[in-house]
Amino acid sequence: MLFAMTFCPVSAALDFFGSLISLSINAGASVLLPSAYGVGTALPALVFAVILAVGAGTVGKAFNALTKFEWWARRVTGGVFLAVGVYYSLKFIFVVI
Repeated sequence: MLFAMTFCPVSAALDFFGSLISLSINAGASVLLPSAYGVGTALPALVFAVILAVGAGTVGKAFNALTKFEWWARRVTGGVFLAVGVYYSLKFIFVVI
């Protein structure tokens, strides 16, 4: 009921209080129908939460791998820039090469 009222409070209130409560009183199932309604509205939220949790874990693993690659890429890029700088200095400033 809480999940349904979060996203559409008017519809959930009408469904829960307007039809479900009166239906469960008339049918004599005071616990079964509200419980089924609660499970039915909570199940999609639970599935969505699991999907988000698994997705966040996967993104975390990908970020860790990217961080390791980035560490190496910085060193390689720095080495290339130093080598090119030394080459240009020797060629154009000191005219050794």
